[in-house]
Amino acid sequence: MRVSIIRLMEGAKKRMSGYAALLNYRYQNLSVKARPEALLSFSISDDGAEAPIEDVANACNAPGRDDQFEIYPLSPGLLMPIVKSLNKAHPEYKIEIKTVEGSEDEDEKFILATMPPVDKARHDVLMEAVGILSDWCNGKMEATFTFFTALIQQKLMNADADELDEAKDALQDIKDKHDDLCKQFRADKEQEIEDAYQQFQAELEEKKAKLEEDEAAHNLQAGLQMKMTPDGE
Repeated sequence: MRVSIIRLMEGAKKRMSGYAALLNYRYQNLSVKARPEALLSFSISDDGAEAPIEDVANACNAPGRDDQFEIYPLSPGLLMPIVKSLNKAHPEYKIEIKTVEGSEDEDEKFILATMPPVDKARHDVLMEAVGILSDWCNGKMEATFTFFTALIQQKLMNADADELDEAKDALQDIKDKHDDLCKQFRADKEQEIEDAYQQFQAELEEKKAKLEEDEAAHNLQAGLQMKMTPDGE
């Protein structure tokens, strides 16, 4: 294959890889679990200067939780700027300000950010967003494929049919691999959303069953007390 065609292939691969990576990044920002990528989507404004969160705070998952971030500002004055920026980037998060346990300094606080539960309404919104992002990425992939196909045809205008077919097949292979990657990103995100929704439903059913159990126990106890009460009293 000609060097010029190889370079075109590399250019197509780089562009498609960029779109696939961006799709995955945007999926991570559809917050179901507390993933570090979701904190990369905003910067902190402090005294007119913008800084990424890693420059102003330390962040980690809350112990034993995959739906919560603990964010520790590097200085007390950064607490509210981080809260404001986080609220702007992710208004769906539940934000709480906590005091560091065991700290002798009452001003040593951290931010606890909790992902919202995936109820039916949120499930549907997230699934719709996944589809919209997938359609966007598919459009970019198709446009890239069309663009580089035209460049290849131009470069091989005077080449024989076999050489042109080889180049087209190579470009198609690149696109197919990136299409498969993006489909996997979508499938993984949809499964994550569905799992979270099923967990929400299970917890709801568990609470309902517990409430019914408590109510039945209360009614039974009340009935026994009524039977034990002498007539006329």
